[in-house]
Amino acid sequence: MVRQMPFVKIIDTVGSSPKSWEDAAKNAVEDAKKLPIFKSKGNITKATIKDFDIKIENNEITAFLCRVEMFLE
Repeated sequence: MVRQMPFVKIIDTVGSSPKSWEDAAKNAVEDAKKLPIFKSKGNITKATIKDFDIKIENNEITAFLCRVEMFLE
């Protein structure tokens, strides 16, 4: 019997929010769900936060950013 290995696609996205990194991560997943690859190839099964950043303008934090790696099966 030949066993098939599962196919996994990994997509990196960046989410942003003016409020928090948690909202930025949620926004990254919500935005990714709208991409054609996610609509046609399967479901997001896991997401890993790879990096946190903040955007600063005039010495004030204007946005929280996080790079999210999503796994699609």
